[in-house]
Amino acid sequence: MANHYFLNKDHTYTPCSMMKWASQFEDMSMTNTKHVAEDIIDGKHVSTVWLGLNHNYFGGPPLVFETMVFDEPKGGHDIYCDRYTTWDEALEGHKKAVEWVKAGCNDDEL
Repeated sequence: MANHYFLNKDHTYTPCSMMKWASQFEDMSMTNTKHVAEDIIDGKHVSTVWLGLNHNYFGGPPLVFETMVFDEPKGGHDIYCDRYTTWDEALEGHKKAVEWVKAGCNDDEL
């Protein structure tokens, strides 16, 4: 299974070389385009991004998108993390994280 992926304009992705992934990731970082969604809610930063690296270490579909919640708007400590295979799953996961924050970051709401 591939470890590096290139994000296509239609939000699908294809396996690629490490150099092609690194070039795209650097471009996306410089142009601030790696975010799928981003919100600041109740002093928490909810961030969903394209990783392009497979974080599924146990087999199965690649996990190349990630949602994290940080306890401060400009970073801070992460208090939530989840990963996804598709752009649409990442959008839904972002909405779930936003609702979790709105519910007071209560683990019973996950």
